[in-house]
Amino acid sequence: MKGKVLTYSAQDNAGVITADDNARYPFIGSEWKDTDALAPYRGAYVDFVIQSNHATEIYLAVDAPSAAASGKRKEKIVAGIFALALGALGIHKFYLGYTAAGIIHLLVFFSLIGTIVISIIALIEGIIYLTKSDEEFERIYVIGKKQWF
Repeated sequence: MKGKVLTYSAQDNAGVITADDNARYPFIGSEWKDTDALAPYRGAYVDFVIQSNHATEIYLAVDAPSAAASGKRKEKIVAGIFALALGALGIHKFYLGYTAAGIIHLLVFFSLIGTIVISIIALIEGIIYLTKSDEEFERIYVIGKKQWF
């Protein structure tokens, strides 16, 4: 069966998959069999087996629709360079679609002490973006929409 991870809590080590048949199946983290992925994450397309109305033997789907296929792929290199070069202005936030965070960057930039602080934050974010793998960057910042480091 194919589906998408609807929720996952690392604290509870459990989650829910919504399947192609629109049914929801609970699962536990130990059923996540994809060793290349760090952990189950919301929005991941998966293949799984239904057993006693629970999802088991869960693997990240190889043929999953990706952000790149839908035209929404954001390049980590571009975001990283924006953060390093123009980060104090929040350009990288606007590029990633985080308008509110970009506006916060701009407002803080125009205060005297804030310019230094926001420049340091942007530098750290740029380094973080560039050191993530492409998959991890997409999972955290594009799919997961994590706005701040």
